[in-house]
Amino acid sequence: MPAAYTAITGSSLLATMPSVLAICDLRRRIRRHLGRQRIGEDELVALLVLDPPAVLRGLRAATSPVYGPTTERWTVRRLVKALGPALSQRLALTPERGMSGTAPLRRLWMRSIGIASAARILAMHHGTLDADEAYLFGLLRTTPDWIDQLSRLQTGQATTPADARSYTLHWRLGGELAAAAQVGVETACDPEIRELLTRAERIADLAGFGQVDSARRSAATKGTAEIDVEALAHLDETRSLVEDGLRRVGLDFALPDLDSEFGESTIDADVPAFNLRSRPALDDMALTLLSCSGARTYRGIITALTAAAVRHGGYDRAFYAKWCRRRGRLVLRAKSDLSSRRLHTPYVQPTEPEAELMRAALLGARPTRFERDPATEDGVLALLGVDEALLVPLNDDFESPSFLVLDRSLSHDPIRPVADADTATAMSLTGSLLVENLLLRKRRDRAQKFASTDGLTRLLNRTMGLHCLDQEIARATRTDNQVGVLLCDLDYFKQLNDSYGHLQGDNALRATADVLRQTARRSDSVSRYGGEEFLVVLPETSAEEASVFAARLHIAVEQRGKELGLPLTISIGLASSRHGDTWETVLHRADQALYASKDHGRNRFSADPADLDLEDNDPENSHDGELEPANAANDSGDPPAAGPSTAGPGPAESSPERD
Repeated sequence: MPAAYTAITGSSLLATMPSVLAICDLRRRIRRHLGRQRIGEDELVALLVLDPPAVLRGLRAATSPVYGPTTERWTVRRLVKALGPALSQRLALTPERGMSGTAPLRRLWMRSIGIASAARILAMHHGTLDADEAYLFGLLRTTPDWIDQLSRLQTGQATTPADARSYTLHWRLGGELAAAAQVGVETACDPEIRELLTRAERIADLAGFGQVDSARRSAATKGTAEIDVEALAHLDETRSLVEDGLRRVGLDFALPDLDSEFGESTIDADVPAFNLRSRPALDDMALTLLSCSGARTYRGIITALTAAAVRHGGYDRAFYAKWCRRRGRLVLRAKSDLSSRRLHTPYVQPTEPEAELMRAALLGARPTRFERDPATEDGVLALLGVDEALLVPLNDDFESPSFLVLDRSLSHDPIRPVADADTATAMSLTGSLLVENLLLRKRRDRAQKFASTDGLTRLLNRTMGLHCLDQEIARATRTDNQVGVLLCDLDYFKQLNDSYGHLQGDNALRATADVLRQTARRSDSVSRYGGEEFLVVLPETSAEEASVFAARLHIAVEQRGKELGLPLTISIGLASSRHGDTWETVLHRADQALYASKDHGRNRFSADPADLDLEDNDPENSHDGELEPANAANDSGDPPAAGPSTAGPGPAESSPERD
């Protein structure tokens, strides 16, 4: 591995110059031109086509292995669409910097734009490649020169073609992008594309966008024949295209450079700045996280955490990962990068140094800076396509703890463990508390559910059923309404258990519970009253309406029994609340009606005629003191005639105990 590469990659080479257009005098002119207008997709594309280092960073982020491979060729506009408007704005409008001695960078910058413009013109005239794709290839053509210039600024050392190739392989641009960026390296690039870029480079030289002073020259341009006469016609067109591109963002060849070889640019505070957040907003982050304190799902919390890190924490991307200690791998559960891209590779095996850092971060319960080992192409950071990230542990005492992995791969504000400590610690503590709070709420809800429901049928238990009945009777008394009460009992259930076994008996109970759930309304309450008995409470339901429900219910239960191959039928006792009733009195009348159904052959429902028509004083409707069943099925098996039969008030006839 080249020495320069090893020394630089730890802090990311491109962080030296996050954007050519961030040089103070260039950014000042752009700000004056764009003013406070909304920066849309067209404006972002117009800025990025003039900024090779920013495009390189954007491509590296967009082609990260975590998002999976792409089948189409990249253009600057496709890059903006992939990153989304927010990240593209961070990429194109990084904070301006006062720098001295930028003349070599400016010459290289103009050469890059010249080659890209010439490549676009050649593609338009010859049709060998899409014009926008050709422009991007041309913009990447000078990547080795950018590596050399940025290395000189950061370390004072020059680079070699081997260094440039190592960098581009490390960035994993892939395929033709890497081929276009590796001048002098034989790759599997399309020969037509290679020829187009070679001609574009010569046109840029002749058009005045000359060679950069460098000891290294591309082997691809050595020994090239003189440029053809046809290409000479493209010189003026290339100059015009470059000037038009500069003019669109407020730059012009005619204006002198404010930065000289030995001078220094300063930031003009009088010019309106772009609306970019440069510092974390802890108050906004706290409000965002606290707003999800009532989240009912785990995903809601991790979505809020990752979104708060990006929107308020000053990070470009945030990934939420669970660490499976036994398998020693991370599972990426969520991400936030202000784009619509989805995670393609959720599982990643950390390298041993990364695993050690993760264990240390959990042990110390503190945010830790992650740095990629240049000697390996595997691990978490390689998957994310970054050189450094901040590792924030969450719930370190869990069997499977979690991490937030935060990076600034686009804005290239380096990770500062001390300066970022407050923000990262706030996210760690708040996220851990939110998860623990959610788990406590789920345990409470589960305990309440177990305390109020029957484990076998998943209906309400007897206590909750009687509580619902008591509440509905009290409400009916206040509103002068009626409550229908059905007490249901499976017929010959002991014989079913003895003949088919207790497992089939359990199936019969569950099947009956399902029928009750499907037949009842949302406002009704259904509970398991006893072993094979069920209680149904029908709010605001008259006795006539309840009898219709009972007729449907016993027919549905018998049908379900036929489907299961079981002799499953049900007897029902129906009662309706009266003025001054309590739950005990209503339940007693329903119980008496149930005994009547049992006494008269089962598989039917019985009701008190006084309950069925309390307001009808016609003596023909009265049944003197005799309880009669409402026959749900006659001897022929047909359903009963319209309107249920009624039974008069009075004590039930003596009968054997219910099964």
